[in-house]
Amino acid sequence: MNAISTMQSAPFDSTVYVARVDSPLGALHVASVETGVCAAAFDDRADSLEPRLRRMFGPFFRMERGDPLGVQRPLGAYFAGRTDALRDIALATAATPMQRRVWGLVAAVRPGTVTTYAALAERIGMPRGQRAVGVCLATNPVPLIVPCHRVISTSGGLGSHPGGVACKRWLLRHEGALDAGNLTLARASRTRTAGRHSPLDPRDTVELVELPLVVGY
Repeated sequence: MNAISTMQSAPFDSTVYVARVDSPLGALHVASVETGVCAAAFDDRADSLEPRLRRMFGPFFRMERGDPLGVQRPLGAYFAGRTDALRDIALATAATPMQRRVWGLVAAVRPGTVTTYAALAERIGMPRGQRAVGVCLATNPVPLIVPCHRVISTSGGLGSHPGGVACKRWLLRHEGALDAGNLTLARASRTRTAGRHSPLDPRDTVELVELPLVVGY
């Protein structure tokens, strides 16, 4: 199951459960309700999730420790090297129609590959919409689970990430999308760009032009 296929508007629930996962990048806190994950942040403080949760639930929620969906196990497996371990995690976070379309495409990008802001803009029928795509990714409340780190600029620059560029670089290297020798995207990948596509059907979250890894360039 693709993670984006279960994304829905976050239901009202007075309790949001927060689990901590220790990773090579430091603490990752993941907030969940019974129907899915609604927020995640690379931060030592669990309360760093509060601003995102307020935007979803308003002031009517409380945070408690817990992991009702068992997300700690697949996240631990991901950091241990099983980079496809997150694909079945259910999501329950609010999204605008455009966010839903962009996040859906990003969720389809396989570990070890990358795509570009420009390619995503082409896929949603907005060939000049790279900046809008970037805004959708900057507001991604569930980084890593919706893998916005797999989106780079056409020039090969890494772009931004909710957890910071250093976090993005580490994740891409962990998945094999960065050259292990010099931590830069292989130049051959940078020269490949997406062709034009017809506007995206919102249900279409599979077909995506990706830039494959080229090691040792």
